[in-house]
Amino acid sequence: MSLLDRRGLLINAGDQCVVDHFDAAVDDVLEFGGDAESLLVKALEVDANFLLGHCLMALTNIFGNASTGLDQAKHSIDRANRVVESASDREQLHLSAVKAWFESDLTLSSRLYREIQRNHPTDLMALFAGHWLDFYLGDAKTLLGRVDCALSDWGDSTPGYGYVLGMYAFGLEENGQYNKAEKMGRWSVDLNPADAWGVHSVTHVMEMTGRAEEGVEWLQSTLPGWGSSTMKLHNWWHALLLHIDLGDTATTLDLYDRRLVDDDRVDAEALVDRVSALARLSLLDVDVGNRWMVLAKLWEPMMFDARSPFNDLHALLAFHHANLEDLAQALMECVRKKYDRTIPMMRVGALVLEGVDAFFRGDNDAALALLAENGYRVNLIGVSHAQRDLVGQITLEAAVRAGEWASARTILQERKLKRQSMSYAYSRHCEERIAVGRI
Repeated sequence: MSLLDRRGLLINAGDQCVVDHFDAAVDDVLEFGGDAESLLVKALEVDANFLLGHCLMALTNIFGNASTGLDQAKHSIDRANRVVESASDREQLHLSAVKAWFESDLTLSSRLYREIQRNHPTDLMALFAGHWLDFYLGDAKTLLGRVDCALSDWGDSTPGYGYVLGMYAFGLEENGQYNKAEKMGRWSVDLNPADAWGVHSVTHVMEMTGRAEEGVEWLQSTLPGWGSSTMKLHNWWHALLLHIDLGDTATTLDLYDRRLVDDDRVDAEALVDRVSALARLSLLDVDVGNRWMVLAKLWEPMMFDARSPFNDLHALLAFHHANLEDLAQALMECVRKKYDRTIPMMRVGALVLEGVDAFFRGDNDAALALLAENGYRVNLIGVSHAQRDLVGQITLEAAVRAGEWASARTILQERKLKRQSMSYAYSRHCEERIAVGRI
């Protein structure tokens, strides 16, 4: 039968309690609560043919763009396929979109979620899935435009409005509209203190505008809202970056050990944050002890994933830093064989990985050539400016180690122009070396 969800959209379900569980699961996904799967299990126990429930279950297993949840995602998609003929046009599009994502056709999936949004702008599941895809694709323009197009159909009285403002804030930040981004992000958190993504968006603004101390205070003041979410490791990662820029190495390492290391989180997304933190410290010549070896061993079971260049980049960093060269080269061979070069993300990702691999093999000239040539399109490997900045740091380090001082000065100047108010830690580290010609 056709029933209404919280925002008045028709859903085919066997009972209103199924829709209520689904609404709660969608909210939980937006809140990074970690309970969406159990809520969907309850819905599907009542109605095993609930198509949107199967689609959202598949999404929760795909979001990290790693292969670890793909078996469960396929099971959910297969179950949805068996009931698709009785579904509405909107529900069928949801199934097509999640199938495209499962098959790594992220561009098609993004387009299908936009198609849903055009006719159903208050479909929060489609809006967030599309937003997440834009983030993974590094498509800042669409990241902002997708939410901007839907915003006029939302308002204070629409359930979930705060989440939409949080997404809007992140899109604004990635497009350099920092003042408006901060305003929208703070508004989203005022409406819903548990909006970890809204908190995260404001933190990005503070990092990009050189307000490290204020960023630390913001994260601390909002901690009750996001401290138990599945976003907590990533928000602690941001706190760690802020402390790096404040020059507080002791606090940075303490944050890593107490907040980023979580024995219950050894998935790719969690490990990426840990690698990213240690890599930045290592570039600053901070001794991180045996942490690299511990981390590399956690990556080893996923080393043949070859599904996400951004994830593979961090696996490669872990293996090289731990001096596990056999694993690093096995990963590179996997990338060379499995990446589909017709997909822009994988074509650029493969070149970036080759450049980073050359850097660790001591071929700084080759590393600089590859990384500098692809720097202007590194956004195609996905995620945010803050996360991709690590590639920029490695590019600058390759120029310094190669003694290519003209290139190093140019790269450094470009970095400083991006954040005019912030002479942040790595740039300061290189500026001193370049000034005296010290490799």
